[in-house]
Amino acid sequence: MKRRLPAVAAAMGALLASGTVEAAGADTTRGADPRPPVVLIGFDEFPIDAVRLPGGSIDAARFPNLARFAQDATWWPSATAVHDSTPKAYPPILDGRYPRRDEPATVAGHPASVFTLFGGRGYEVFAAEEATDICPRRYCPGAAQKRLGIIANLAENGREQRLVEWMRTIRRRARPAFYFKHLLLPHGPWIYLPSGRHVDPTIGSLFSPDGFHDRGLTLHNEQRMILQLGYVDGQLGRLIRRMKRQGIYDRSLIALTADHGIAFDVGVSDRRQVSALNVDEVAPVPFFVKAPGQRRGRVNGAHVAAVDLVPTVADVLGLAPRWKVEGVSGFSAEARARRRMRIARREFDGFIRLGLGELERRRRAVIARRARLFGTGASSMRRYGDPFASLYRSGPNGWLLGLRASGLRRRRANVVAAFAEPERWRRVRPQAKVVPVQVAGWIFGGAPGMTREVVAVVNGRIRATGRTFRMRGSDTRETFSMVVPERSLRRGRNRVELHELVQDRGRLALRALTGRGSPPVLSEACLRRASTALRRSFGSSTWAWCPIAMP
Repeated sequence: MKRRLPAVAAAMGALLASGTVEAAGADTTRGADPRPPVVLIGFDEFPIDAVRLPGGSIDAARFPNLARFAQDATWWPSATAVHDSTPKAYPPILDGRYPRRDEPATVAGHPASVFTLFGGRGYEVFAAEEATDICPRRYCPGAAQKRLGIIANLAENGREQRLVEWMRTIRRRARPAFYFKHLLLPHGPWIYLPSGRHVDPTIGSLFSPDGFHDRGLTLHNEQRMILQLGYVDGQLGRLIRRMKRQGIYDRSLIALTADHGIAFDVGVSDRRQVSALNVDEVAPVPFFVKAPGQRRGRVNGAHVAAVDLVPTVADVLGLAPRWKVEGVSGFSAEARARRRMRIARREFDGFIRLGLGELERRRRAVIARRARLFGTGASSMRRYGDPFASLYRSGPNGWLLGLRASGLRRRRANVVAAFAEPERWRRVRPQAKVVPVQVAGWIFGGAPGMTREVVAVVNGRIRATGRTFRMRGSDTRETFSMVVPERSLRRGRNRVELHELVQDRGRLALRALTGRGSPPVLSEACLRRASTALRRSFGSSTWAWCPIAMP
């Protein structure tokens, strides 16, 4: 038992296995059941290396809550997924068995799971599944009727509300409780910000195969994903603070993991379907377990996979699952002896296998690339006073940020730009839940296939730089999208302009594509008719149907 943290598994296991500890009734302050609360959070599409520094540790400046949690838990940095599709990747997290091609993600396909592990031992179960229906009705009555499904849940964008509702169930109770949340984050749409606020997307989906050929758009999407990871970190801190207020954090077992990651390759047709080229980004996932009473963090070098989570949790608590699991405890000799990882191909026609040494080498290269492009939290704090500030400087000529546009030469433009939803900047409330930090729209009059470098000017200062792009498919207009820092917006009316960045006799100059006059805008009548639900869905673009009203 020395390998477990803390070494209380035998006593705890006896209590859990017997299920004979009597509850204390309504009085939750004395005589409470000694069995620990258990909290399992499964993130969605969480590339763990996006929160790590080149040395391998967690970037504590940008992601302080995950870093602090790691100081209380055991972390397996070498953890990987077993499949790249959520309905196939999540059941192994819940039952410790490898996925099968024709096995449904329901209780019929997975009759024994972490829900029966605890529900069968007298635990109350509070589960919020998003892509599976594995919790039996005797423990989760009506759960299937409450779940809309993963696509609808992403489109409706109630992710924060559902998380908050689930968090409210976590409290000090007379009976022990098992809490599970499948959180559809940091999965796109990438609309959330580290501050806890978010932006309504204005031009439909930017992360679709139609844009995978464009390097600038790929960089923009990766920036938005990292900002959303900052939001996820904030929600983790929110959960931990609630558990501490309830007086249950220290004695709880808390486990964090995810179904898979995501890649940001350019010139590919799919960034999440695992391949030999992207396995170093798609496969690595978070894998943290805080044992009851654990107060010292540890890094475990053993290689684990999603199927190992249930055996690891059971090992810490001294439990024996009442079904045959195919994973092993992350503390076991079997896990330490592994030298290769494997993940099933999408159609179960084989596996991607890679030596752990080669996987680690490739992962270090991914982390180093992100640090070069986006900086690190500590370096950003030292230079700009904000751990995320350097993300906004990742575009071309990012050093221009903060400069007054009037300090650069002006040149006449031969094209015009139209903002999507320019009315958002007329009455800005900086403390509102939704902030208009996305500067996006289209450029008209350019040569076919042409793109250009642009800057977003907010109230006279350059606040973002980028490059226009053209999606492939039905809508190939020259498009732009940038994110400006929240603090660049002031209360009330803001003046937002788009300029093209050009060379003029060896010096940078600006061509105003919008300005103080009357820029082209989208037809208000068309916008009023547009379906809000469809406009905000990821994968559809109402804007392609709206004509431009020229001044």
